[in-house]
Amino acid sequence: MLTAILLAYDAPARPLRRDAVTRSLASLVDACVQGLVADAVLVGAPGSGLSRIADEAGCTLVEASDREEGLAQALDVARQDAAFLLLAGHAIERGFIDEMDDAFAYAEAARAFVLRSAPTSLVTRLAPSFAEPVGLIARKSALRAAGSGDFRKLAKRLRCAELKSSARRTF
Repeated sequence: MLTAILLAYDAPARPLRRDAVTRSLASLVDACVQGLVADAVLVGAPGSGLSRIADEAGCTLVEASDREEGLAQALDVARQDAAFLLLAGHAIERGFIDEMDDAFAYAEAARAFVLRSAPTSLVTRLAPSFAEPVGLIARKSALRAAGSGDFRKLAKRLRCAELKSSARRTF
């Protein structure tokens, strides 16, 4: 089982909308029902209006001024040994749950995985590994040791295996 950690910070070019956060959380409901996700932590900047969303969704809220600090605090309150990090504004697709069930059944226990954004251009359709990483699945201890809140750096440091499923944008 995983603790889902949804990182809800504004991107440099565009502010994060609350409805995008809600859609990201809603995409995790089936994973909860199927037993893949046990609990959720919503992480965002103080004063971003996420407390109501966290309360209604029944998840823990962590408020921190930057993503790295927020991730560190979220890992501290996560109840499971493994975490699923997801950038708010992205929703997992249906095949993700089955793929993770297979990965947990057949892959080594300490293996980390990267979830990429669904292809949005010809380049990412032809070479999906060029798509932006928007999710990571790894042990909490490995995430703490890897450090950075940047998903590209984390995926590289953790030597993540590529998932075939992807996450679509919700905004």
